[in-house]
Amino acid sequence: MTKQPTRSDSSAAAEIVVGVVDDHPAIVASVVAAIEATDDLRVGGVASNIDDAIALARGSGSRPIDVLLCDMQLAGGAEGLRLLATRHEPWQRPAVVILSGFDQPSLIRAAFERGAAGYLVKTAPLDAILDAVRVVAAGGTVFSASAVGAVRSAPRRPSDREIQVLGLVGAGASNGEVAATLGVSEKTVESHLRRMFDRYGVLSRTELTVFAINEGWVPTDRMAP
Repeated sequence: MTKQPTRSDSSAAAEIVVGVVDDHPAIVASVVAAIEATDDLRVGGVASNIDDAIALARGSGSRPIDVLLCDMQLAGGAEGLRLLATRHEPWQRPAVVILSGFDQPSLIRAAFERGAAGYLVKTAPLDAILDAVRVVAAGGTVFSASAVGAVRSAPRRPSDREIQVLGLVGAGASNGEVAATLGVSEKTVESHLRRMFDRYGVLSRTELTVFAINEGWVPTDRMAP
């Protein structure tokens, strides 16, 4: 029987191991296929939520993940990104590149402040995404000059709890319904809303919801008709 040739140990060690984190199967499939078509990158695993992404980052194979391509809009959001971008022994922190469907400056600011090594939109060419993986694996970053400039003036992204409140309010829930869903008091919900009114200079729940949608903080498919 003829033995098929395999890559040398040194070639395998030189590969960049990539994790793909997204809850859209079509996105995952296209990125995985592009990675597998290269000689210097390989897929270390995929995940569809932040908890699985953290488990993936910790690694279960012979080599840890070098770079995570991660959708920031997943459950866990910005706090999940903070966990991914923080070193916790004994696992090696991967470089995190956000691959988002939104390019609003506030989201780029949140990614930047929480330790991401780059931010790309999902409409970027696959070759550009793969090049970004190579750049951050070598210790670089992939924030555009315009994105870095926008970070300073961008509105601060709400906390993950505030994002939950925004999503429920946008879906038509009353303050009492929001409180019951989140397991907090109605007064706490009112405090969240009041702080966001002041922070973003809006005067109503509707205005706040529209602002949140425009910033890409809440998905439009969950909004009330």
